[in-house]
Amino acid sequence: VTVEQIKEAVERFITFVKEHSELIFLVTNVGCSKKAGFTPEEIAPMFANVASNPNVYLPEEFREIIESGE
Repeated sequence: VTVEQIKEAVERFITFVKEHSELIFLVTNVGCSKKAGFTPEEIAPMFANVASNPNVYLPEEFREIIESGE
């Protein structure tokens, strides 16, 4: 899996979130395991567009990265 493939999947997720405000989304730190090989700094910014949505719960590490603008 490439960063670009993850980005495309996150974009599909964001579209779904925006279409389903009645649902709650608990996001994990996708792609950040040793096996996947990506860092939170690479993945977290992809979720910036939904970080303020009240129905989206991001990992604290993702929130910190997004809020710091890294």
